[in-house]
Parts: sequence; C-alpha cells; structure tokens
Amino acid sequence: MVVHETADPDVIVVEYELVGTHEVTGVQAAAPFIGVLRTRDGLLAGWREYQHTMAIAAALTT
Repeated sequence: MVVHETADPDVIVVEYELVGTHEVTGVQAAAPFIGVLRTRDGLLAGWREYQHTMAIAAALTT
C-alpha cells in the first residue's frame, strides 16, 4: 500500500491491491485499486475508489 499526501490536508490518495482466491478454480488473482479519501472534522467524509476493472473481470473468468 502507498499513501500519497496532497496539497489539501483533508485529502489523501492511497494505492492498494486486493488479492483473493477463486473458490471454484483455486486460482489466485490480484487487482489494483486507488482510493481518494476526504476527511472533515477528523472523520471520514468521502471515499472515491477507482478499480482496474479488466483485472477484476479476468479474475472472475479464470
């Protein structure tokens, strides 16, 4: 996981990867994600997520 600070102290960008194993085939797959998190008054106020949909689709079809 990588955390990127931004010019706005209430916003961070995180890169992470989800890894799982297909229950039927036993094939392990991974997909990268990026999240943009915004806080307000010390609480999470927003989360926008960007996914590598082709990697997810490929993992589901193996």
